Amino acid sequence: MTAENQRVGRHIFGSDAAGYASARPQYPESLYVALAAEALTPGADVFEIGPGTGQASRRLIAADIASLTLIEPDPVLAARLADLGNNVRVVNAPLEEAGLPQSAFDLGVAATSFHWVDSARGLPMVRDLLRPGGVWAMWWNVLHDPEQDLFSRAVLPLLKDAELPPSLRGPEQRHYSLWTDDRLAELSAAGFAHVEHQMHELTVRMTAAEMRALYATFSMIRRMAPELRARMLAGIEAVGEQGFGGVIERRFRVPLFIARKAR
Repeated sequence: MTAENQRVGRHIFGSDAAGYASARPQYPESLYVALAAEALTPGADVFEIGPGTGQASRRLIAADIASLTLIEPDPVLAARLADLGNNVRVVNAPLEEAGLPQSAFDLGVAATSFHWVDSARGLPMVRDLLRPGGVWAMWWNVLHDPEQDLFSRAVLPLLKDAELPPSLRGPEQRHYSLWTDDRLAELSAAGFAHVEHQMHELTVRMTAAEMRALYATFSMIRRMAPELRARMLAGIEAVGEQGFGGVIERRFRVPLFIARKAR
């Protein structure tokens, strides 16, 4: 994780917060069922890293938790989160500067965000925030997946010269969360116990225009100069219209990693 990537990740998404909120899909219900079996229970104290516009945050609040602390470095996004509820505290800072009390939380989560954190430093910090027996869960909607997804594969040539974010690696743009052994090893190295991986799925139908709006939220698109970004998004929409008949059905993979702090 470079310092430049961290800087970009802390500010780029707020530049189109409304577009992000409307274009990003929700997470599958099966994921929240899995969290409820672990620690997402009434009365729990929860923190979330990088909540963005609050897609997961609202679902956490609905579980009747006692408190939710949102750690959001982007000031625009942090301001949007301020009215989520009386039991919600928003900390406008990166995890490394949040200054949260140790051993104060039952559950910590990161939803499609932890690839922006230096895991070697961040995971021990996360562990220290949890009470003994507390649970850490991180997951991703894998929205660009040329390995398994036909639409992602079709637009890959358009993105070949894009500056890849920390969520994607190599010419095939393999997602950070799909390097399962690496993620599990990092959790174990950080001192977590009972480390587990699950794979959930989310099936969606999107128009070519909706697909364009989704890709417009990706950091590698947001970082482009305006004219190049417009051409790129037009090309992505054209792939949807011409190659998929204007409506694309996609099955997103949703990897979930769960780990518990020793008692």
